[in-house]
Amino acid sequence: MTVLRNNAGDPAKQQQAIEALAKESDTPVEHVRELYEIEHARLNSQARVKTFVSVIATRLVRNTLHAERTNS
Repeated sequence: MTVLRNNAGDPAKQQQAIEALAKESDTPVEHVRELYEIEHARLNSQARVKTFVSVIATRLVRNTLHAERTNS
């Protein structure tokens, strides 16, 4: 099992979120993980309060996946 490369947050919960998004969107886990890591790193670097970074990253990835499906 691959663990996120960054150390922020709980990797097990982040992995669950990635797998749930992949299943929900019928998208390969690796693609979702890449999107999630990019968003999470971007948000984490800018956030003063990091409590909801994972939640916001999940929402942004969900929106991106939806846009990808719509544009296909």
